[in-house]
Amino acid sequence: MELYDVEDFWKFKLRVGRVVNAEKLRRTRKLLKLEVDFGDERRTIITGIADQYSPEDLQERKFIFLLNIKPRKFSGVESRGMLLVAESEEGEVYLIPVPDDIPTGIKVW
Repeated sequence: MELYDVEDFWKFKLRVGRVVNAEKLRRTRKLLKLEVDFGDERRTIITGIADQYSPEDLQERKFIFLLNIKPRKFSGVESRGMLLVAESEEGEVYLIPVPDDIPTGIKVW
């Protein structure tokens, strides 16, 4: 396992976001298009978990997102962040929900 200085961790912008809309991205097997509210802004974020979760599994729920990564296009849709999930060695993905009482947009560290 590679080790990093704690200063490297502080470079990441992690925030709690609430999924206000989720839908399967057309012509794809694994991609979901999320509209995520961070309190002061909304972003479109594409995540590759549609083979294990439906849009309804994420709708109106809070999760942790990484925001300061370079935008990337998937099937013509720009993604401006990344949903953080846990993944087993077998490739099973687990959502990491945030309790409702934690404010939307709050920083995670």
